Amino acid sequence: MSAVPETKKEQILRLARQDPFLKVEEIAAKVDTTPRYVRTILSEAKISLMQLRRSYARRMEQRLGIDVGIRGSEPGLTTPIADTDRCLGSDEIRIHKVERSDWATLLGVAADEPLLMLSRVRMMDGQPFFVSQVVTTGDFSLSEEMLASDMPLPELLGLTQPDATELKKWSLEVEPADPYITACLGVSNGEPVMRSGNLIVAKGRPVGLEFSIFPAYGVRFILDGDGEYELRVVEKTG
Repeated sequence: MSAVPETKKEQILRLARQDPFLKVEEIAAKVDTTPRYVRTILSEAKISLMQLRRSYARRMEQRLGIDVGIRGSEPGLTTPIADTDRCLGSDEIRIHKVERSDWATLLGVAADEPLLMLSRVRMMDGQPFFVSQVVTTGDFSLSEEMLASDMPLPELLGLTQPDATELKKWSLEVEPADPYITACLGVSNGEPVMRSGNLIVAKGRPVGLEFSIFPAYGVRFILDGDGEYELRVVEKTG
């Protein structure tokens, strides 16, 4: 049985929630309607693109665990990328196999098992902002529509589930930029970059690793909150 086509209203709401950085005019063009109709639908559904952007930024800050400085703005992500004058976008997705015994161990597979890494450059106002990466096991397929989506990679791959996903084993390390990162971020070859990582756990099972890579000179490491935190220092191998 074929799927029932979405109504214009359903398309508008889906696009707004999927990519809150789309402008009203862009949503209207995608749905083949008028900006006024888009604003009416969003208003009736009590959806604010600005609030969705702020929520997205807060989730990103939580995942990154670091305070990112954006040129010409106050420190932090929430205010600048929620600003209607900012434009967040993505470059093409790169997929390749990697072998990392430490990553394989975290994912609960054999140390020599090849893993799949998806990488994508996140852009801010058309300029490279950071590199987003997800490492996972098994096979997956991406449609043309998925490849063109600006959704975060874990959501795009279906690794996250509402109320059933946790981010664990947060890590932060400095490493030299390899040729791919050099080309993506416009830094010098070997220049230090900061890799922030999380283990994605769904229903108690590790399903992927999520990394965000920034030029080391463009971020600050901060510890927020009044509660206690645990800090472990481990020697890097390999």
